[in-house]
Order: sequence, then structure tokens, then C-alpha cells
Amino acid sequence: MEKPKILVVGSMNMDLFVEGANTIPKFGESILCGNYGYATGGKGSNQAIAAALQGADVTMVGRLGDDTNGESLRKELKKAGVHTEYIVTDPDRQTGLALMLLHEDGRYVSYVALGANGGICGADVKAALDACQFDMVIMQLEMPLETVYQTYELAKERKIPVFLDAGPAMNIPLKRLEGLFILSPNEAETEALTGINPDTEEKAIQAAKMLYEEAKPEYVILKLGSRGAMLYDGNNTELIPCFKVKAVDSTAAGDTFGAALAIRLCKGDDMRDAIRFAHAAAGICVSRMGAQVSIPREEEVAEFLSQSIQVNS
Repeated sequence: MEKPKILVVGSMNMDLFVEGANTIPKFGESILCGNYGYATGGKGSNQAIAAALQGADVTMVGRLGDDTNGESLRKELKKAGVHTEYIVTDPDRQTGLALMLLHEDGRYVSYVALGANGGICGADVKAALDACQFDMVIMQLEMPLETVYQTYELAKERKIPVFLDAGPAMNIPLKRLEGLFILSPNEAETEALTGINPDTEEKAIQAAKMLYEEAKPEYVILKLGSRGAMLYDGNNTELIPCFKVKAVDSTAAGDTFGAALAIRLCKGDDMRDAIRFAHAAAGICVSRMGAQVSIPREEEVAEFLSQSIQVNS
């Protein structure tokens, strides 16, 4: 399809990022860092903007506070072309906030205050699903768990495939999510869900099979950082390598990967080509500072693919 209709359900945060946080402080300890700044983010908002920039017609469901951070997030979503009429302004809560501590190698840790994200509910999702037809639902775990389950169940009733980007890292029961289209955690999220650190190919395969047995999705796709992505369809496993880039900030890279992958599948790519495209989108993202400002457009990814060589290819 030319312009898939995507519903993204999830979080919207203002990110406060601090550069040069190369040590995690102990209690009572202060670490001197470099620059800091603010950027619009949140896993759901990142996914929505990434999906829109990759050529989808995107609707966002979520909640913002009645504050300047909420205004900024809504403005950035609209600027990217995301439909915002199903974003609820919650007068009783603040807009979500994430403190991002950025390591010099591009990795990060974050502390997330859910704020209005904690009020996202099934009724918010149902309103959007009742009003429009969608080709896919994309969601993550940065909202109440019951809402995650209800979103899946509402989409399943309507026979809409659901892509769950299983972050942030937590151990959740997967029984109510049986039959997902794609379940896609990163390394930390995989370990939280399975108890297995996928630091070798053998353990990644073991974890993928465990997740498949628990959730019975069509596909498990483990995001393994610089090693690429592990694809498992219930029969075969394949490690699909990523692209070699100079990473400066991995914020939003996983969200970009998932959104790009979903859009390419909706547009008719086979799974391996879609993952390769998603790797390219994430590769561009990690080579830039910031969250949403680092997310590439579809044409940038196509240009990157025409010039790049995959790791281990």
C-alpha cells in the first residue's frame, strides 16, 4: 500500500538530556557533565513521528498535561504530519518527563516520570479505533500495563495486526498478548522478559524461542544493538546484521527501527528487506544527537541504503 494508516498508542515525554554522563553516580555523589538540553520524545511520540517520516498516515493516541511541555510535543507531532485529535489533554497531570544521561559512546540511561502517560486508558484507544480503519497498531510499554493489554484486545477484535516494541525493560505476563504480529524487545528488555542476557547468538536464539512460546506471535525480533537483529518465526532463526556507523546518541533508535520496519511491511517488503531498511533508519538515528530531531525521512534512508555496506556482509 502507498500510505499505510497506522495507529500509535503510547507515551509522550519531554526529554531533559545531559551529555558526558560516563559514570552512574552512587547515592550522595555528584558527577560533573557537559552540555544539557531539552527535546521532545517519549517512545510513543518517537514511533509516531518515525512512522510519519517513513511515509505513513499516522494517528497518535496518548495523554499530555495542560502545560508548555505538552504544547511543545503536540506541535512537533503536528509538524511531522501526525493526527493529534485523539491525544487527550489531562488537566490533573503533568506531561511526562524523561531524564536522559548520555554516555560518550552513544548509549544512555533514563529516568522516566510517566505523568499524563499514566492515565492512558482503553477508552482513549477505542475512540480512535471506532473512528478510523487502520492497517497496523504500534505500541510499547511506557503506559499502564492494562492499557497495553486492552489495546491489543481491541485491535485483535478488529483483526488489526499489532507490533509491540517491548520497552522499557520490565517483566510482564505475555498470556494476554498471544497472537501478536511482532514482539520486538532490545537486549535489556529481552533479559527482563526472559531472564536470559542475549549476549551471544546461542543465548539470543534461546531467548527468542522462549518469547515465541509465551506470546505466540508471528515473529519475534530481538534488537541486539551493533550485532543486528535476531529474527525468529517459530521455525527458523536468522541474525540479520546492521550497518556500521559512528554512534553518538542511541535515543529513539529502537523506536525508529520498529516504526520503519512496520511501515515497510505494510508497504509490501518481505521481512528481511524490511529489517534491512529499519537497520538503515536506526543507523542514521544513532549518528545524530537528540531523539525526534535525529529520526530520518524515508528518502534519507533510501539514500543511505544506496551507499552503505552492511556489517559482516
